[in-house]
Amino acid sequence: MMNIKLHTVISDIVGKSGTAIIEAIIAGERNAANFLPFLDYRIKASHEVIIKSLEGNWRAEQLFTLEENYISYKFFQQRIIACEKAIEAQLQRYAAIQNEGEIPLIETKKEDILSKAKKRSKNAPIFNTRSFLKNILRVDVLAIYGMSDICALEILSETGTDLSKWKSEKHFVSWLNLCPNTKKSGGKIISSKLMKKKPNSASQAFRMAANGVQRSDHWLGDYFRRMKAKGGNKYAIVATANKIATIYYKMVTNKVEFNPLDLQQYQEQRKNAKIAYLERKLESLKKHVA
Repeated sequence: MMNIKLHTVISDIVGKSGTAIIEAIIAGERNAANFLPFLDYRIKASHEVIIKSLEGNWRAEQLFTLEENYISYKFFQQRIIACEKAIEAQLQRYAAIQNEGEIPLIETKKEDILSKAKKRSKNAPIFNTRSFLKNILRVDVLAIYGMSDICALEILSETGTDLSKWKSEKHFVSWLNLCPNTKKSGGKIISSKLMKKKPNSASQAFRMAANGVQRSDHWLGDYFRRMKAKGGNKYAIVATANKIATIYYKMVTNKVEFNPLDLQQYQEQRKNAKIAYLERKLESLKKHVA
């Protein structure tokens, strides 16, 4: 409404640069050129474009709305931090149970030491989620493709640390409603659709993880794209979430680390399996003709 277009030249309006500019506007700064010192060196837009994006009409009612919204944003950020501290305290209790009552020393920091293949989300908790999960589950579930800090915490809160309540990974994915509800009559499948029920938090977390791998360059991303070509995006999300949930169950139950397949090896296995299937089909047709 003020013709300010800063959000079109800065990708993260609530990042370091965007926040500094918003605070300067609320403080009374109106000269577009005076906002340039607040810019981070990583901003790709030129100074001329940024100055042009900050030339507005500075309407009083819109400035008031901006200030109120910014105050609300800061308040909710504080409440999120308070929630994360409460979550951290609960994780410490979980970790103490797994370590015979002793709370392991875990450094609380914003930057986790992650593998190069996995970038930390800006919405990740303030504490070291990976270290907590390793101490609680005894395996690094964040190594699973697509698994984020938030997804892992949601799954832990819903399923707990003991997955023996599900007899096998098939029972686990069935509880998550990530497998077909196959119905048979006279030995023939008459329906194989998912049950119509609201997915629980763990199921939604596995689906989020599955959605995050669709453009990835590894075997699980290749599987997602193959399932998408077969049955569409929704079908691919459920099928890939099934795979991730199965991997999670086996890792936590058997205490084994994630050991992913090589993409070329996976594609070669798929190719050989398809050739073997076609050869069996050909043999069956030959016998039928004979």
